[in-house]
Amino acid sequence: MPDAGELSGCAMTPPCFPPPTTRRGARLNGAVLRIACLIGAGACLWIGFSVPERGGDFNEFYSAAKLAGSGHLYDWDRIQKVELENGAIVIPFGRLPVYAALMKPLAALPYPYARAVWLLANLAALIWFALLWPGRRSDAVTMLCWSCPAAILLSTGQDTGLFLLFVTLGLRLLQSKRSFAAGLVLSLCAAKPHLALGIPIFLLARRKWGALAGGLAGGVIQTVVSFAIEGREWPARLLQLSRISDFSPAPAKMPNLLGLTHWLPHGAAAEAVLAVLVLAAAWRIARRSPLAVGATAAIVAGLLASHHAYVYDAVLLLPALLLAMRWQLPQGSRYGVLLLCAPIPYLLLMKDHLAWAAQIGINGFCLSFMAGLALHGVRTRTGRGASGSRAREAYGFNSRAAAGSISAE
Repeated sequence: MPDAGELSGCAMTPPCFPPPTTRRGARLNGAVLRIACLIGAGACLWIGFSVPERGGDFNEFYSAAKLAGSGHLYDWDRIQKVELENGAIVIPFGRLPVYAALMKPLAALPYPYARAVWLLANLAALIWFALLWPGRRSDAVTMLCWSCPAAILLSTGQDTGLFLLFVTLGLRLLQSKRSFAAGLVLSLCAAKPHLALGIPIFLLARRKWGALAGGLAGGVIQTVVSFAIEGREWPARLLQLSRISDFSPAPAKMPNLLGLTHWLPHGAAAEAVLAVLVLAAAWRIARRSPLAVGATAAIVAGLLASHHAYVYDAVLLLPALLLAMRWQLPQGSRYGVLLLCAPIPYLLLMKDHLAWAAQIGINGFCLSFMAGLALHGVRTRTGRGASGSRAREAYGFNSRAAAGSISAE
């Protein structure tokens, strides 16, 4: 694989279904694609809404919204009492108070209606990601339909889909030279700060000072509002709550470096070293690659170094899988990438005695993805026609700054 300086001569891979040569072929490809999407979406939704934790995370947010402003947002006894009113699963609230306050309108609705609105909001966020992320839209839609983590996200009521949408909108704003607005949008990723570790590194490496200023402004606003809602003691209370065992249970089922290293004799040290290397790789990739590639690496780095993630957070692999499918990979490696687009690895991750196999596959892909980009850059397969040209332009491979030159921006 070449270094980033050779990117300008590279092209993108063909779509999952090769460009047809006739109108009849186009209709056939479209029909097959729609059938594949329906099968994938049906299978994944059936899996997702069969998990015993369905609705548990939304119940956490709904209950936190009711407690916001009471001074008891991080009172574990009070949290459990409120959450047990709508379900049997209790989860400690680990977000800034401002995000609990933003859920207040939903908390004013009866629980079933509020949950339906939240599900539709996250579904819309995932669809907008697929439509707006750089690259070929049909590939993103197909992968989303076959994404088991996305289905589990909708079932449990998690908000990682909104996180992915905020990164997508921030990237689009950066590409349109609206850096301060991009930073404001990206600051909303503070709803899940453990997954956002790669974003400031990405912006620093790209020297996006306007975006950093916007992110800082957004962060200051969120902090000030949080103090206004919960008073001066909320940081200490949140820190205390984060130490209970229910805050990060089952590390073996986490699709990150903690899940990979927790069983080692010096697992914490191994996780820390690998996290530093991954974040350093994200810096290097951001310096020498197009914006979309750097943002993809930042997402993967954040997931790996998060120290707290579960199967639904693996939806963050979608941008990396979309990019990896366009690489010049050996056939066996391409089959491995396709396997991560299917439900199997994520079903294994949820099993107590089989999670290790999923850890090898998911973390192995993420680490090799980061290493390949950091050491060799991207060499993409040759695309055909106008769709291939649009995909190249979307990722930045056709621009004068295709090699990620900071000065060219």
